[in-house]
Amino acid sequence: MTQSPDSVPGPERPLVPAEAAFDLDGVVVDVMTPFLRLLAERHHRTGLTTNDITEFDLARALGLPETVVTELVDDLLWRPIQVGARPYPGAGPVLARLAQAAPLLLVTSRPRAEPIQDWFAAALPQIPADRFHIVATGDPFGKLEALRDHGRRVFFDDHPEACRQLRLAGIQAILFDQPWNRRDRDLPRVQDWRELARWFGLDIL
Repeated sequence: MTQSPDSVPGPERPLVPAEAAFDLDGVVVDVMTPFLRLLAERHHRTGLTTNDITEFDLARALGLPETVVTELVDDLLWRPIQVGARPYPGAGPVLARLAQAAPLLLVTSRPRAEPIQDWFAAALPQIPADRFHIVATGDPFGKLEALRDHGRRVFFDDHPEACRQLRLAGIQAILFDQPWNRRDRDLPRVQDWRELARWFGLDIL
């Protein structure tokens, strides 16, 4: 197992909720747990954990045919409620608190917002529908325009290269720690939602 790189201290001043935005998959939504469960149920590949997913290319990381990965990822993209995707521990309380201060902006590389918007409403009912907005870019490298359009200067993502691109454009991009991004040792990162909350001056977990 690759050891998680150390996180860096938070900012000297707490982040402002109205200036921040969040990726969904790998930050708010745990999609890898249902991916591995479906893989075991349908294709009898058992004994794997998220720590085995050491890169974004799932076929290469797990030694799977591309057709199997496509089948399971399609279910995660279009049927997140039905496949049992859940929020990461702590995401709900922290997002609910931040939503009290400013509407949440969630920017995802998914191709369509509607399935994950329905999931968000079902999985995080404590956040009113008028307090969150989801933008689907269809591309992990297409998030800059959405962030600029909504005046957001801070972004939490699990994709190192996307974070690096955003930082070059002036966005304070922070990596959300996951097994598949631990080869990157250069970007600021948070380990979990407890640590993320502290970047906003919250100590609620």
